[in-house]
Amino acid sequence: MNLVVRLLAFCGILLAAYPNVAVCGTEDDLNQLEEQRYAALIAGDWATVDALLADEFFYNQGGGGSVTKAVFLDYMKVGDAKVKKAVREDTKIRLYGDVAVVTGVAHVDVTLKGEDKALHSRYLHVWARKDRGWQLVARQATYIPEKK
Repeated sequence: MNLVVRLLAFCGILLAAYPNVAVCGTEDDLNQLEEQRYAALIAGDWATVDALLADEFFYNQGGGGSVTKAVFLDYMKVGDAKVKKAVREDTKIRLYGDVAVVTGVAHVDVTLKGEDKALHSRYLHVWARKDRGWQLVARQATYIPEKK
């Protein structure tokens, strides 16, 4: 019994001294949400995409444009862009309280207005923990030119 009390006290001290001990679960959650977003885009599951994006979501596109959530969803729904495959790599997650910055490289096979393309980009996603859980509030993409 005395050992249990000591272990609980030690755990309490650790949690007080290192409040980010629970970061692992949050990072896993955010990685799952990132994968869920791509899976929903591939499946055309617009209800899931809508739920993952905050109302104030904006997307600074690799080509220099910037679109709102409504414009992005409309563009995807009409089929001008159809994501067929998406792979993330070099993902890093940085937590700042109820805000997370996710960076990495994405390789996306997509059909844009009838033309098949393989797009490679560095991305920066900003997630915020809100009443409904984590939502993507901003996305920035920078295209990586193909090596010749």
